[in-house]
Amino acid sequence: PSHAGAGEARPDPWRLPPALPFTGGPGGPGPSRALCRLGQRLLCAGLAGALSLSLTAPLELAAVLAQVGAMRGHARGPWATGLQVWRAEGPRALWKGNGVACLRLFPCSAVQLAAYRKFVILFTDDLGRISQWSSIMAGSLAGMVSTIVTYPTDLIKTRLIVQNMLEPSYKGILHALATIYQQEGFLALYRGVSLTVLGKMKLLTLSKKRLCSLIYMNVLYTFVTSNNVSNSSMNIYLLLDTFINFANVCLAAAVTQTLSFPFDTVKRKMQV
Repeated sequence: PSHAGAGEARPDPWRLPPALPFTGGPGGPGPSRALCRLGQRLLCAGLAGALSLSLTAPLELAAVLAQVGAMRGHARGPWATGLQVWRAEGPRALWKGNGVACLRLFPCSAVQLAAYRKFVILFTDDLGRISQWSSIMAGSLAGMVSTIVTYPTDLIKTRLIVQNMLEPSYKGILHALATIYQQEGFLALYRGVSLTVLGKMKLLTLSKKRLCSLIYMNVLYTFVTSNNVSNSSMNIYLLLDTFINFANVCLAAAVTQTLSFPFDTVKRKMQV
């Protein structure tokens, strides 16, 4: 498409789009079809998350050990930490706590999707539409609910990572759950949950996807209008849309992870 003329008003890329129709309300797909979609999304999210966690488990282990100070004075950096754990406890130790982290994905995704649908129905207007901001609020509240419900598994994962496999304090997930409940009480299973819930409050900022889209639209619009790009050249730039969005998502994830990392460190220390 050609760029805007000199007399035309520049569209505001920061303006929210109109309210979107919600097909899960009255008149939408039947309950059996909706349940099938929910099961497919749950299965896909669980399998993709389990694969991602398994591939990055050694890095997660190094990060947790550094946060709680378990490797202080012995190893510096993730590679040195992983190598020391490998030599001291064996290669399987690099995946300590990964089993409970993968198992946690399925109930967490199920609770989050179910809660999200309930909140979306709650925020849907009489015309069956929901605004963009209401959708973000529904996602934030659903994330908080799923975090609170499944938080004990996150605490158990941290305990399994910190312990020595050669002299384990916990023999497994159920043993860790029973031991913590009997020795420290029920509230011990929720140490640091407040910091985790705060991390789910995305209402204070834009979501990663929307932030990246806004940055990309503004940069692309400025480039086209300032350089008088032709239609053929514009098509070439649109082919790079996938790679640009991927880079933007990586950048946004790095920024949000860096900003929230101090809260995560305090949470890990409270969990141990």
